[in-house]
Amino acid sequence: MIIPGCLGDSGESTEILGTEYRDPPDAPDFTLFDQNGDIFRFSDHDGKVIVVAFVYTACPDICLIISSNLDYVEENLGDHSDEVVLVSVTIDPARDTIRHLSEWTEQRGYDWFHLTGPVSELQEIYRSWNVIVDNEHIAASQPPEDNLNRLVVLFPDNSTLVHDTAGFGMNGSEFIDFAFSETNTSHNLSTGEIGGWEADETWDWGLRSWDEVNETWMEFTGDPGSIGMMPDTHFALVASNANLSLATPGTDCNSHGWIMGSGSSAHCMCDEGYERAGGDWLSCVAEGSEVGNSSSEPADPHDESLGEYEVGHSTTTFIIDKEMRKRVAYSGITWDTSEFLQDVISLVEE
Repeated sequence: MIIPGCLGDSGESTEILGTEYRDPPDAPDFTLFDQNGDIFRFSDHDGKVIVVAFVYTACPDICLIISSNLDYVEENLGDHSDEVVLVSVTIDPARDTIRHLSEWTEQRGYDWFHLTGPVSELQEIYRSWNVIVDNEHIAASQPPEDNLNRLVVLFPDNSTLVHDTAGFGMNGSEFIDFAFSETNTSHNLSTGEIGGWEADETWDWGLRSWDEVNETWMEFTGDPGSIGMMPDTHFALVASNANLSLATPGTDCNSHGWIMGSGSSAHCMCDEGYERAGGDWLSCVAEGSEVGNSSSEPADPHDESLGEYEVGHSTTTFIIDKEMRKRVAYSGITWDTSEFLQDVISLVEE
């Protein structure tokens, strides 16, 4: 049970501004990896005040606010900085890999612990910390990994196969074979058969590569086996009698964002400095280069789903005292950062 500013029978006189546990329970121990690939053991920080948040980097709103709040706390600890440990535990391990967390924290200038690890271990941590994680909610914010490559197949009937997978260490031919294998798609390029469609005298398959500069599929006349797969290498096999304009692009959102949702709710989450083009929810352009949407255009699907983010996963940030007990909890994102900072300092001085 937690109640605001109430110490129960603890006999302690520390004034707490947030929501304090009446009978502070022990904080469950865990071991994960930080953004540098080093082992982080929670129990190694016994004797310090520890702030623990459960967030994920692909979250477009709430988690970013929590991280920003933690940044404020870290920047304002002053002489207490050596006595406080800040920890962010991912609730999206599929995309928050060590490498991604390293790049993300460096980009944002966050140098506290950002933790990830095996899914089974993280799921046990969620349970022991009473953190709710809605897997469908997390999946809705799935951005493509930086090291994924795309294979697109445009069939004669204009239907499309799209598959993103890691091609690192492969050549182009190996990547194409691997992508077909992962999707269980039958193929024999020597006879011109892909997915049950076999070329004849009226049509053939054409190999194309993605031109990132011109954002189009260009004819590829070389041997794909002679080139190594790079992060921006994407291939398409297009039937000559298909409509090329219907082929899925090699990258989502003009390479300046990622697709959230699916079907009619699909829309781009654009990178910093970019915004969705007017009326086109699947494109990202530089901010200020497009006129804002008119009232006659469809509603922003992201705006419609904003309310789901507070129930998709727990948004409680914990403050652990020097005895490794859950002492204070701040729920949601509307809490006062100065009050949170004061509670952290109060527990340091306790």
